[in-house]
Amino acid sequence: MKHQGISSNERIHTLDIVRGFAILGIVLANMMHFKSLAQLDFTILIEGFPLPDDTLNALSTLFISFFVEGKFYPMFSLLFGLGFYIFYSRAAEKNLRANRLFSRRLTFLIIVGIVHLFFFWHGDILFTYGVTGFLLLFFISRQPKTILIWATLLLFIYSIILAVMMGVNSWLMSLGSMIGGDFTEEMAAMNAQANDVMANGSYLDILLHRLPESIITLLNVFVVIPSILPLFLIGLYMGKTGMFHNVADHLNTWKKICIHSAWIGFLFSILTTALLHDFTPIPGGVAYSLAFSIRTFTGPILMLFYLSALVLLLTKESRQKMLQPIASVGRMALTNYLMQTLIFVTIFHGYGFGLFNQVGSFAGVILSVSVFIIQIVLSTLYLKKFNQGPMEWLWRKWTYKNV
Repeated sequence: MKHQGISSNERIHTLDIVRGFAILGIVLANMMHFKSLAQLDFTILIEGFPLPDDTLNALSTLFISFFVEGKFYPMFSLLFGLGFYIFYSRAAEKNLRANRLFSRRLTFLIIVGIVHLFFFWHGDILFTYGVTGFLLLFFISRQPKTILIWATLLLFIYSIILAVMMGVNSWLMSLGSMIGGDFTEEMAAMNAQANDVMANGSYLDILLHRLPESIITLLNVFVVIPSILPLFLIGLYMGKTGMFHNVADHLNTWKKICIHSAWIGFLFSILTTALLHDFTPIPGGVAYSLAFSIRTFTGPILMLFYLSALVLLLTKESRQKMLQPIASVGRMALTNYLMQTLIFVTIFHGYGFGLFNQVGSFAGVILSVSVFIIQIVLSTLYLKKFNQGPMEWLWRKWTYKNV
């Protein structure tokens, strides 16, 4: 039996558009990590994350902190959980072995994620998604209310534990810098060496420099799972309750989500942004740790505002057609996610243009949006000839091999 791809009339076009916007948010958030050490610089846990001196870069940093960071990977994660439900239910309807097929699907992500992580960039999320995805199989038969309770509790408990861990870590590092006068200087020297390798090193130099970091990231997956699984579960909940399949029947629910996630999300975003960038009397490192932890729980709330606002906006078919180019990016989400890495490691790493640690926040935003526009054009042109992106095609071939 040869499995056919999803036909045009089977697709939920709103999902493709939301996924396209998620790709834009992810590139904006990841830009900081592509172009600099960013949060790999442990001095942040001592000194905090001060704003740049010049106005444009300061405003751009505030924009990313307030509207982007911690809001779009939750959206992508929610969409993964929703996609799991759609995939699983369609496979079951066709009397296919849904558990086996989904496991193959996850194995593909794990393999691609490992290659992506070790050979290209430390910020890979595919490996974590692949490993975490297996836990969804334990929830597929659960009631929606049970799933939502699990999601909320996991996210809340994880954010508290993270706050304690990061707060203690920040305090210990601050204590170390006060007791040992050379501690901060050693950290600065390590950062300078890392910046030099990333900006001037060959591919092999950078690969070997990143190897310990890649191994730590790989092993760290079990620490990250509790922050990803709840977002998967929210997507699974929305799939089970039909919130995307029957938007009209859930219009009041979407409106309530939009209103309440807006005011709650914006209030907490003000708080976390103030803490992140040292606008409070709390010591910089402690404030940063606290903000990072709070955002783990509250970032998804503002994400729900973005999601619900898009869903309500797209209830009119004319608006869906207007945003079809964005949907093209979403239909090729895996391809475009990996393409962003290839583009930006070429721009910033030493074996490319070597602009590592030389680009400010404002230029980073311009670069991100420019690459996204290029992806809109390329995705639209590609999908005029093919039904799915190249990585999506490989993913499907792997999943349905011998089916």
